[in-house]
Amino acid sequence: MDANLLLPKLLLGLMPGIGAAAARNLMAVAGDPAAIFRLKRRDLLSIPGIGNQLTERILNHKLIERAESELRFMEKEHLKCLFLFDHDYPRQLVQCPDAPILLFIKGRYSGQGRHYLSIVGTRNPSSRGQRLTKEFVRELANKDPSTVIVSGLAYGIDVQAHLAALEAGLDTIAILGHGFHTLYPAVHRQIADRIITQGALMSDFFSNNQPDPRNFIRRNRIIAGLSEATLVVESGIKGGAIITAEIANSYNRDVFAVPGRPDDPMSKGCNHLIRTSQASLAENVEDIQYLLGWNPPIDKQSAKQKPLFADLNPQETAVTKAIEEGSASVDQISRATGIPVQRLSALLLTLEFKQIICALPGRCYALNDS
Repeated sequence: MDANLLLPKLLLGLMPGIGAAAARNLMAVAGDPAAIFRLKRRDLLSIPGIGNQLTERILNHKLIERAESELRFMEKEHLKCLFLFDHDYPRQLVQCPDAPILLFIKGRYSGQGRHYLSIVGTRNPSSRGQRLTKEFVRELANKDPSTVIVSGLAYGIDVQAHLAALEAGLDTIAILGHGFHTLYPAVHRQIADRIITQGALMSDFFSNNQPDPRNFIRRNRIIAGLSEATLVVESGIKGGAIITAEIANSYNRDVFAVPGRPDDPMSKGCNHLIRTSQASLAENVEDIQYLLGWNPPIDKQSAKQKPLFADLNPQETAVTKAIEEGSASVDQISRATGIPVQRLSALLLTLEFKQIICALPGRCYALNDS
């Protein structure tokens, strides 16, 4: 971390009234952050969007001590800082008109060649909502292990999405609504620590910014902007997930929603998004991948032939043949193969690890067609 290069970036990010638009105009004239603070008054006043008030703030350097304090905090917490004009700033986010000037990151972040999907929803999910979240993430892991799951580490669907990603081996990014001096909710500290090793925590807030309710609305724009699409699993007619979906729509990003029963209060928001054409219906991962063009159509017959050529022992081959024509329960597979259920459970688990088969609800299994 080069302090001389980072300090003017921090100084610019700390200045009230300077957003993405003003920063772009300043950089267009100055060329680099340090040069902004060497501009003359007349030069600053000639820049669109930079009036007298912002000119005075840029010229007086009153925030230099605060910027130095932030720099020390970053070194202590091992934070990385991405500037809006850095080459490794998130490609999707830089397209947003209100993109953060600075992003603070703790953990591993690599935006190149990855698919990013935001998953959001209610803080009080039903057991169905929790199950669907896990199933969507697990399917994504099977079909595209490069997918990165983005959410807000909040109670409910958010944290379920992070946990499902961790369990499925996918990278996940948690967007915080506060500075790195704290973590909210505190009960998710252990999960946050796991995310740092399998993804990253990300925030555009400085070290002393508290978890104020208004900050979480501001945080939602990063959740929506960082990803190619947003999936709403469960939501009431109002709430943070609906706000995130609205922001994603304003960025011309795809929004998906999982439909539910008309009388289910936790499906009203999703059903409303679909009914008003603010979201596409998503019953499974294929719906998302097809509309986003993430992968070409799969020849399911060819996919079913893959296990026949895999390096399987005779019993494993017998199991795959027993479910070639569709899903089957453990008891059905046992009867078809003559393998006792006790032995069959271990075989099924091995085939899952080899990504030959996938588990379905009701102790059923099918060939993995990814």
